[in-house]
Amino acid sequence: MIGTIGIVLIAFAVLWFYGAILAGIFAGERHVVVSDTSLQGVEPFSLRKRFAAIGEAKVAYIDEGQGPAVLLLHGCPFQSYEWKDVIPLLSEKYRVIAPDLLGLGDTVVFQDADYRLPRQMEMVLGLLDHLGIKHTHVVGHDHGGAIAQMLMKHHPERLLSVVLTNVEAYDQWPSNRERADVELVVNPLTSPLFRIAITIKPLQRWIYRIAVAEQKTLTDDVLFAFVRPHISSTRRWRRLRRFLRWQLDREHNSETLRVVDGLRAFTKPTLLLWGGLDQNFDLDIARRLEKDIPGVVRLVALEKSAHLPMLEQPQLYGTSLLAFLNDTQKSS
Repeated sequence: MIGTIGIVLIAFAVLWFYGAILAGIFAGERHVVVSDTSLQGVEPFSLRKRFAAIGEAKVAYIDEGQGPAVLLLHGCPFQSYEWKDVIPLLSEKYRVIAPDLLGLGDTVVFQDADYRLPRQMEMVLGLLDHLGIKHTHVVGHDHGGAIAQMLMKHHPERLLSVVLTNVEAYDQWPSNRERADVELVVNPLTSPLFRIAITIKPLQRWIYRIAVAEQKTLTDDVLFAFVRPHISSTRRWRRLRRFLRWQLDREHNSETLRVVDGLRAFTKPTLLLWGGLDQNFDLDIARRLEKDIPGVVRLVALEKSAHLPMLEQPQLYGTSLLAFLNDTQKSS
């Protein structure tokens, strides 16, 4: 007879096997398209997304408002939804462009495509060219902030100003707090179990807890918008695992070290708008950037926010951002 331990082991094996199917552990697909442009069953915000063919990708993006361009680059593992409260404030005076990065959100990519920072920068430049935008303000958060730093070094002529919010910088990413979750997603033994766990609302809230100071920020709508792009298909979960592998790649991490000389030569207006309670990318990183970037106008720390100040204190974040952009426009 099978004892209690045997039953538990069998149940665990069945659960893992089911998760492995969902996670695509046994799939051998390579050059296949991940996602489509139908946007069925998505949050209302994402229904506003358009698509542009940029290289091999079909980039999902928001394009709203008129005036000088403001490019919003989101973080990892999020999507352009993180700017949902900021876009209405900015779009009254500015043309706001908010793409989903390669390997995240609803941007359509090939399974074996390159989602690393140099390709992200190329995608952003391609999107700007596609939209006929020669110069733009750039607001970068987290991984999007790393892309902004790449632009500051390699294409400063395209930038009107830069805002950096709790960004990946130097050799300080991924943070120690997030590394454990990243490794669980990437590891083929634990990824199936993580894939099952992330469908459960209390566990979703627990997983994303490190991004916020107050758990109330993680409403059901916010959690759905953050999780949905990763679990709506097996291919999307495999896409996430591919993206996160590069988060653990020290050579890839070094991209933000290689741009430091460019930061030190960047004199255009720069605002450091930071969630002061962030335990992933804390204020020490912001202060280091403040010393390295001669164009820094000021460092603003939002004292009630952690990693997602645009969602935690959207009014204060938005008005601080808008004031900086308005001042920059007046002095240009």
